[in-house]
Amino acid sequence: MEQSQKICFSLSCFNLFQFCSSGNKDTNDHIDRALEYVYHVSKNSCSEGTKEVLYLNVDYNLWNMYTDPAIRTANLMSQYLVHGNGSLDFLTDEFFYMMVRNNVHGDSMIFGSTIALEPGVYSKYPSFCPYAFRENNTVRSHDIAINYNYLDPTTEWYYRTKMKIRENITVTTDTISYRENNSSLPEITVTIPLASLRDGHWTYPYFDCGGGDAWIVTYSTPIFFIENQNETPKFRGLAGIDIEMTNIDINQCDTDPTNNKTDSNQMDLFRGTHKCAATTRCVAKHGLGFRTGAYDCYCEDGYYFPHANVEPKAFNGMEVEDYFRYQKNLDQTLFMCIKCAPGCDTCVDGSPCLYKSSEIIRLLTMMLMIFTIAAICIVSGMTFVYRKHQVIKTASPLFLHLMCFGGILMCFEYFAFCLDVSLVVCNVRIWPHHLGFFVMYGSLIMKTWRISVIFSIGTTKRIHLPDHSLIQRFCVIGVIAFCLLMTWTFSSPPTIETIKTDDTLMFFVCSYGVWEYAFAGGERFILTSSGQDMLYLLNFIQIQVYVTVTIAFIFVPKFWVIYKNVDIGEPSHSASIAMHTITDRSRQTQVHPHPVHPDSELTMTTGTQTNFI
Repeated sequence: MEQSQKICFSLSCFNLFQFCSSGNKDTNDHIDRALEYVYHVSKNSCSEGTKEVLYLNVDYNLWNMYTDPAIRTANLMSQYLVHGNGSLDFLTDEFFYMMVRNNVHGDSMIFGSTIALEPGVYSKYPSFCPYAFRENNTVRSHDIAINYNYLDPTTEWYYRTKMKIRENITVTTDTISYRENNSSLPEITVTIPLASLRDGHWTYPYFDCGGGDAWIVTYSTPIFFIENQNETPKFRGLAGIDIEMTNIDINQCDTDPTNNKTDSNQMDLFRGTHKCAATTRCVAKHGLGFRTGAYDCYCEDGYYFPHANVEPKAFNGMEVEDYFRYQKNLDQTLFMCIKCAPGCDTCVDGSPCLYKSSEIIRLLTMMLMIFTIAAICIVSGMTFVYRKHQVIKTASPLFLHLMCFGGILMCFEYFAFCLDVSLVVCNVRIWPHHLGFFVMYGSLIMKTWRISVIFSIGTTKRIHLPDHSLIQRFCVIGVIAFCLLMTWTFSSPPTIETIKTDDTLMFFVCSYGVWEYAFAGGERFILTSSGQDMLYLLNFIQIQVYVTVTIAFIFVPKFWVIYKNVDIGEPSHSASIAMHTITDRSRQTQVHPHPVHPDSELTMTTGTQTNFI
């Protein structure tokens, strides 16, 4: 009794509201309370009647297809009333019970069927309401008016149908010719009011205590009586069908925007009311009926189920609901999945997915690269200190400094290479390497080109090739290189590619497409077998070959000359050079060079005297 009072008190707290898919706070509060109400109302806690109501607006269009038996039964009763001049006393109890049982047998979705009459229509009883319903694979029928006052104004399925305002009720006139013996009698006309779908009424979901002891929703169609065609049809009762919501699943999971199909066996009214934690996703379970917790909480991608020996790998929705129902502390840590190891899209445990590079190799190569940069800075400093020495002066200190600067730029690429791979890092790595390559080898080419021009002159000719003239040509090539790098960056930006080792461990590399096919061919096979550590070593060695070897070839001979203090000044007399031709003939060449400075006009006169032996 105390439990019944609590339920009645909960019922008084419910207010009528319109369900909204937007999920505002007030609506969700009402739905949560409705779910609690469904959980607590049961066969053992209700009193006779239909007062346990859920004031939720349901989309009844899903069930309109099942209303035809009620409409046909109501219209048949209306014809009987016309035949009996407003009374059904000529019918028997058995006829009414056969009608309602037949409706239940006719469709598996129909849980119950009833015919409820106004007092006096069937004068055998003060009130008469035969009802049939399914129970234990059979159909039971009885008169619910014995223990239940369906005429009470609080009975929604009857009173709302009776009081509904109707306009343009369909009234039809039929012509009938009865038979007597072997001849037909004269035709007569019969005026009959006919109910349609719009004349009926859908109830809110309610618990039918004492009827079917189940959560049901009822559609009631009025039974009309009319004495003549000019009268307004009078309400004389109704015929109704019940759809058992106990067999309809409560779907508490979030709405799937990609699925527009609606299942008549699912109650979508409670969407989004699950209690799954943020690391899990709700998956509805079918066939559990009108009850809360009909779902499982599976781990989201990137998380794994903490209990290895439990199947299925999901938290049971009923256990989750019970925990939050009885625990005041809404702590979700008990029902949370564990985050996968870095780099894992999905996982079943905490095993690593990413290749862990050797910190020793990375640290060692970075220290060596810093040492390389420091050495290049020292070389550039020594070049500045000995800029007036003949061996440095004739090699053009400006371009020697540019070569050092280009080498430092190429070295800086390695530090970007050691950062975590991202699209920004991949784009940044393009520039220091290729700009440094252009600056270093562009300077070397300019110097070589000037020497080639000087020594390719076969006759005496004044050549004017100062440094600023070479810088102009250098800048033109630089603009071209810059445009190529810009085109590369924006027309074919790099992507991040995942490579797996033989142990199925992943690591990420920058992929530059067709622009770097020449570099990618040889190293791809090595990467899949050796991992990311080999990638660091290959990049380090590549930079050392480009930078260290080139710097050594250019500067070591010059510093060796400075160290030995060798005088390479040009002699004032002619130099005699003996050469052998391809035919092994001896040729003597007298060269009369003028002193040359890279920033001065270069003039060279050559004289040749050949002696054949």
